[in-house]
Amino acid sequence: MIENSPIRRIGIIGGTFNPVHLGHLLLAESALDQFGLDQVIWVPTYRPPHKNQPLPAFAHRWEMVQWAIADHPQFIASNIEQKRRTTSYANETFAELKTTFPEAAHWHWIVGLDAFQSLPAWRNSTELAPQCTWLVAPRKHGSIEQICLGIEREFATKSVQLRWHTIKLPQINISSSLIRRQCQLGRSLRYLVPESVRVYISTNNLYPDGKSEELGVGN
Repeated sequence: MIENSPIRRIGIIGGTFNPVHLGHLLLAESALDQFGLDQVIWVPTYRPPHKNQPLPAFAHRWEMVQWAIADHPQFIASNIEQKRRTTSYANETFAELKTTFPEAAHWHWIVGLDAFQSLPAWRNSTELAPQCTWLVAPRKHGSIEQICLGIEREFATKSVQLRWHTIKLPQINISSSLIRRQCQLGRSLRYLVPESVRVYISTNNLYPDGKSEELGVGN
């Protein structure tokens, strides 16, 4: 008799990771720990919709993510968005992830509150939203519970059930835009990014001239 395989709990964390920093890692680790995830898949965005600012080449952002998570046995990176080489839409990414990881799984999407607030506007969001449990990181100020309940009610008007939980997360003021500013001002990145990422940024001179457009906290 063949025993049924245990259902795995898989998390997804996506973003431009321009660059990846300790705030991203703390978010993913907190979600993994608090919700008993078996694995977190990191998905660097190839071409984000609705953003026209220049980004470092995908290869650089991909390398930085791989360096950042290299010592964590439950973190893996996926370059499926690079393989498509088109605008990155979450519903298409999720469909491919389910094909790439065909084992039965409870899927959890790890997002910041700002991204969660924009979920109703995502392409095919009414199809995507009920397939995952959404793990939402708070912003520094404001009531996350009331905001999330508002998003839940918005989906309910479309007969879509939305499952979400908030992540308990220490508030640290680190963002990708801060990292880029530090680079452009010639300031230290120590203890803001993993050491391997700091070395990669320095070696490849990724943020030298102050021209990168601000992406906002957590991007």
